[in-house]
Amino acid sequence: MHAKNEIRKMLRIETQTSNDVATLSCTGRLVYGFEAEMLRTIAHSCAKSDLRIDLSAVTSIDAAGLGLLVELQTWADMNSRTLTLLDLSENVWRMVILTKLCAALEISYSDLIARDPEVDRRHHRQLIA
Repeated sequence: MHAKNEIRKMLRIETQTSNDVATLSCTGRLVYGFEAEMLRTIAHSCAKSDLRIDLSAVTSIDAAGLGLLVELQTWADMNSRTLTLLDLSENVWRMVILTKLCAALEISYSDLIARDPEVDRRHHRQLIA
């Protein structure tokens, strides 16, 4: 039974692609170790220039998970790519607010992107403020 609980807690990532957009839908815990490394590896291996990471089903995040999100944001900026964090779960949102990382991350909600896919990146931070 212990092994089943551990499997449910691990991070699962589903990848969907269309045109030049890749969406990584994360479920579970984004924490130090295998989980964070898995997301890093999958994000870096995506060939699409527009990467979206859906965090709506992330149940918990630690400092390593938050650090990875900032690292991926910096990596995307340095490689002329777009990285948007979508639909932060309540737990992830709470940690982003507590650590004051809002200004360092591009955060949006999928319904906003669906309404206007050409929303300028500079305005994403205003949308969540």
